[in-house]
Amino acid sequence: MEMFEPWNFAVVDVENLRLHYARTLEHWLDRFENSADEVSRMFDAKFVRTWRLYLAGSVAAFRSGNMQLFQVVFAGSQCQALPWTRAYLYQATREQDQQWTHATS
Repeated sequence: MEMFEPWNFAVVDVENLRLHYARTLEHWLDRFENSADEVSRMFDAKFVRTWRLYLAGSVAAFRSGNMQLFQVVFAGSQCQALPWTRAYLYQATREQDQQWTHATS
């Protein structure tokens, strides 16, 4: 990536968050539907239909693989303390488990 090379940055990790984002959008759609009456009072029916279509269509596109979302992590050459795996991200405490809905649930 040309914009990072002059600064001596390198890609250290790439993760496809497609299914995680599909799950996030499902939660957003559910919350939107639960608030549809309130949203309808604030905006017109076209707005409500448009957002419903956007959220539902995005869920379908991410689920089917037609849309992707990548997280790319860059680091400078001075950064030598990188973990070998992502295991540290998934070693949740009980408290964290109660706060988050896992992508597999």
